[in-house]
Amino acid sequence: MRRSAALFLTLPAVLAAQPAGLDEGRLDPAWFGPAAAFQPSRTLGFQWVKPGLDLRNRTLQLRAWEAPAWVLGKREMKDRVFLRRVEDALPKALDHGLRRGLKGSLPVAAGGDVHLVARVVDAVGQADDYMAAGQVKLTFDLKLVDGDTGELLGAFHDTLQGPGPDFVSGGFERWSEQLGRLLAASAAAPAPTQAPQVAAKPLPPPPPPFDLEGALRRIEGLKRDGLLSEADYQALRKKAAEKAGSPR
Repeated sequence: MRRSAALFLTLPAVLAAQPAGLDEGRLDPAWFGPAAAFQPSRTLGFQWVKPGLDLRNRTLQLRAWEAPAWVLGKREMKDRVFLRRVEDALPKALDHGLRRGLKGSLPVAAGGDVHLVARVVDAVGQADDYMAAGQVKLTFDLKLVDGDTGELLGAFHDTLQGPGPDFVSGGFERWSEQLGRLLAASAAAPAPTQAPQVAAKPLPPPPPPFDLEGALRRIEGLKRDGLLSEADYQALRKKAAEKAGSPR
């Protein structure tokens, strides 16, 4: 998709005053409703996701594609021929790409309670002169809707281009994978908040038990060597017994 630098610099004013001018007039805000405030995306063209979107315990249903909208008016025959060549591959590319991006975080099944609706809004095919065929372009809208309330949950718009229908189909499947990754983030359980772990200081080793018998032997040896008086001898024996907790 061609996006000028001026679009990014003046985006708030463009969104407020000329929403229909996004993507050279191919983005029609009326199809999405007033809730969608589009922002440019590096991987999805233009997107809007409901703040705080939570898809946990939900199931995604891919609805049948709507009829092409041709928001810029009916194109030439070459453009309609290009669309006929590529449109049958789009639902399968969307399904395959989404499942790769979701990686099982959000089930996809008929009867799901969150609906994904898609449509083509413009197509540009190759000229009959294939020596100067140039690029083909495909523009599409997708919206994520609550199946019970009809509330808009997400809105997406992009234009893909390449040298031929197969290139565009493959590009759309890769685009769908990026969309799946975005939705997977809303279907993932939030990481539990944990208090920071403080390392406990190791306890000091317990003191060795008092060796009363060894202390008494040393006291006896000092007395035999004449180094202790009788009073000192008795005082040391008493002190050793008290320290051991078993008076003698």
